[in-house]
Amino acid sequence: MAVSSAAPLRREFRILIAALIVFLGALIVTLFTLAVSILRMDRLGSTADEARNAVAPLASRGSRGDLEARLRILCAENDITRVEIYRGNALYAAAGQPVTSAEVITRPLPDGTMLFYFDASRQLGGRRNALIVGALATLATIAGLLILTLYLPRFVRPLEEMLVHAQQLGAQTRGDHDARYLVDSFREAVERIQHQAQELDHLRDAASTRTPDVRELARALNRSFTSGFLAVDATGAVVAINDAGREILGIAATAQAESITLNALAPSFTTIVRESLETRVALSRREVLLEATESLIGVTTVPLFEESMFLGMFALFTDLTSFRAMEGRLRDLENLVGLGQMSAGIAHEFRNSLFTILGYLKLAQRTAAEEPAAKIRSAEQEAQKLATAVDALLNFARPLQIRSQRVRVDEIVSAVVDRFSAATSDVAFSFESAGPLELNGDRELLERAFENIVRNAIDAVRQRHPAGGGTIDTRIAIDPHPAITVRDNGVGVDPEQASAYLLPFQSGKPHGFGLGLPLARKIILHHGGTLSLTGAPGEGACVRIEFFP
Repeated sequence: MAVSSAAPLRREFRILIAALIVFLGALIVTLFTLAVSILRMDRLGSTADEARNAVAPLASRGSRGDLEARLRILCAENDITRVEIYRGNALYAAAGQPVTSAEVITRPLPDGTMLFYFDASRQLGGRRNALIVGALATLATIAGLLILTLYLPRFVRPLEEMLVHAQQLGAQTRGDHDARYLVDSFREAVERIQHQAQELDHLRDAASTRTPDVRELARALNRSFTSGFLAVDATGAVVAINDAGREILGIAATAQAESITLNALAPSFTTIVRESLETRVALSRREVLLEATESLIGVTTVPLFEESMFLGMFALFTDLTSFRAMEGRLRDLENLVGLGQMSAGIAHEFRNSLFTILGYLKLAQRTAAEEPAAKIRSAEQEAQKLATAVDALLNFARPLQIRSQRVRVDEIVSAVVDRFSAATSDVAFSFESAGPLELNGDRELLERAFENIVRNAIDAVRQRHPAGGGTIDTRIAIDPHPAITVRDNGVGVDPEQASAYLLPFQSGKPHGFGLGLPLARKIILHHGGTLSLTGAPGEGACVRIEFFP
């Protein structure tokens, strides 16, 4: 296609190159002809003839002195090196100096012979100059041809491509005159572009006067948000919702936005959206609890207006459950730090005093009678119990040294349940895991936390079922986030007192110190999780551990 399209253009360039070659060849021939004509031009012969004609009368009738004087004048005027006149074979008269490299021309006289000597070096210089001029002209011609051969295609190729593209535009029927065809195609393309530009200006003006559609705005913004995005029009119909919003609100991914109604969404979320839609007032950072998933989300609404016309509303929302859990963990850790510092100070003071009391009691036993000694031993036993409680409090207040590694939490929990199940015959254990649960943590500390939780559950079950019949159900869930629940059918807890049992020395057991569950909570908090206690009196209790990314 390209070759056939470019044939007329190439033919014109071939004609141009041929004309240049003919012109340069003619120039070379002319230069060489001129040089040869210069070399062959018989200027010396003409000079010799003129000199002979001028001297011939004196040579036949004049005196020898006059003849030599005339010869000297001829040599000076005509650039002759030497002139000699012979009569017979004898030299009759001469003028000028002899030259070794001279060119000699002989002319006859009525009664003798006349010889003219010219300097040959001047003739050789002229010949050399003529040859140099011819060589330079030849080299210039060859260089011009090489330049045309090498660089002319670089200029021809873009023109050929432009001709091909011009034919693709379908501007007009191509003739033999490529230049005219290319100019006409370019002019027609410019006119077409100008016409399209005018049409675009008209469309832009028409679009600027048209009322914007909330659906178009929603489609433009739908992919721009990583949080939940919902768009409703002025009538309250849902026109767009992104994938993140579907996941947060629990809407199927295949459901069309037009088929979703506000009434089908979570009631608490629908209430916020309708409030902003009816009042047409923006709401910022309103927190809503979704009843179905128990997730806490933050909602912000943005009403849309075009001058005085209400177009609809956008709602942006995000899941705050993990953020609130993180804030709760940070507060609990701060409380534990403060509580640990206070507990450590009190425990140290108690410990010092207890050691003094125990020392005095041991000394008193040595000198006391039997009855006072028994009372002293009872006092010593109570002091020992108090010392044990102080040691436990110090262990709780001591900072945790976590040796983090990748551990299987489900294997740790299963091992703890199996160990208690083998050692406890009056309580039935069950364990179920939805899959492997891995996280970075300290195996020994996590095992101690689960042991404290299971031990508390066993004590609560035995309080309610002293003759047996207690059950402890342990489950591990993976979705939506890792969680471990330990549920028992023991004495239960008062919901109002449940949070108090997570603090030291808050125990419902007759002889407990109330440090097992707080220590387990401290370990879980340091592993990025939360521990909560729920239940009801006489209906058992549930300890739930959740880990958040």
